[in-house]
Amino acid sequence: MKTFDDYLDYLYGRGGSNGKPGLDKIRMLMDLLDNPQDKIQTIHIAGTNGKGSTAKMLASVLEKKYKCGIFTSPYMEEITEEISINGIDITKKDFMAYTDRIKVYVDRLDEEGHHVTYFEFITAIMFLYFYEEGVDVAVIEVGLGGIFDSTNVIKKPLACLITSISMDHTNILGETLGEIASNKAGIIKEGVPVYVYPQKDEAMNVIRDVAKIKNAKLSVLNEDEIKIIKSDISGNEFIYKDHHIKTSLRGRHQILNASLALLALDGLKDQFKLSQKDIEEGIFEAYNPGRLELINENPRILVDGSHNKESIDALIESLSQFSYDKLIIGFSVLGDKDHKYIIEKIGKLADKLVITFIDDNPRALDTESIRKEAEEFVKDIEILEKIEDAYAYTKSSAGEDDLIVWCGSLYLVGKILTINKADK
Repeated sequence: MKTFDDYLDYLYGRGGSNGKPGLDKIRMLMDLLDNPQDKIQTIHIAGTNGKGSTAKMLASVLEKKYKCGIFTSPYMEEITEEISINGIDITKKDFMAYTDRIKVYVDRLDEEGHHVTYFEFITAIMFLYFYEEGVDVAVIEVGLGGIFDSTNVIKKPLACLITSISMDHTNILGETLGEIASNKAGIIKEGVPVYVYPQKDEAMNVIRDVAKIKNAKLSVLNEDEIKIIKSDISGNEFIYKDHHIKTSLRGRHQILNASLALLALDGLKDQFKLSQKDIEEGIFEAYNPGRLELINENPRILVDGSHNKESIDALIESLSQFSYDKLIIGFSVLGDKDHKYIIEKIGKLADKLVITFIDDNPRALDTESIRKEAEEFVKDIEILEKIEDAYAYTKSSAGEDDLIVWCGSLYLVGKILTINKADK
């Protein structure tokens, strides 16, 4: 009898697309499934940073009155986290059952020379599950990029959102901000309103051009309409237009993410009847694991999946709003990220740097390479290869008023969340 891990091994083994990017295979698969994605209402979100948090806030509000599905990736601890309805993740039993059903069609496509990838398969599970569960609306986060992402089989969403765009995955999405923005803007559809986070001119000009070609009404978040009341380790409080909002999600960047969600909700008020109370409570209750999440009070431990320039900058800005004595940073990073920039930024901030190794990721940067890059910026460095040992060491090293932050990789943060739960 197959176990859940057997199913995961099968899916992971399908890998990614090594050939020319495109939507042909996912369209073939969805045709065989009778195109469930065309039978549900959707909100589609792309961006480099903030799309997961924005998606979580939107879904948290919508589920106050509606049956709302949400698709986000990557997961922190369990793959089932990626597919959820009204805060309840798909069960392992259902996940396996949908995998079995869809595999029949995937096998047929494989035989015809159309290899379905891991993410295309997961996307198919998600759309079919949401349709058969009868969601009123689904908030769909792009996996990577936009134009060629398998979620982009959606023909006409209710709205498209584009969060902050920065340089990441340049080997796939493009080597300039404009090229990356063009890829993200690929989710914009004919006549569908698009709501956009404030961008650098190079990115914004591309988005404007695509929106014009697609006759899509463009609404850009105006930061001047946001009045920040407070931002600290407890969260944020701010006023945006006529909304007085508190967030549990920490970091000043979450104020912009929340405001983008509010801008879109204002635009969707004819489709969704939501009270001010629904909106305020929904934003406050939104939870996105691994994003400036406080996982322990004594000592205080924050985990943050920041792993590129912009997200590390946002983390550092957020930490400037928090009070602490010494800052202990637990860290690992993937070698294909801009690790020199990341290590310099956190090295200059850390009183102690604890380096570990993500042993099950072939892209992980080895600990000695990290140490060599970090020693110019921080003197107190400890290397512990096993993540469990490194986590325990940071806890034992912290004083009452110190702050521990684990960052550098979503893969690392996922492991820390699992270890922390086991410790409780």
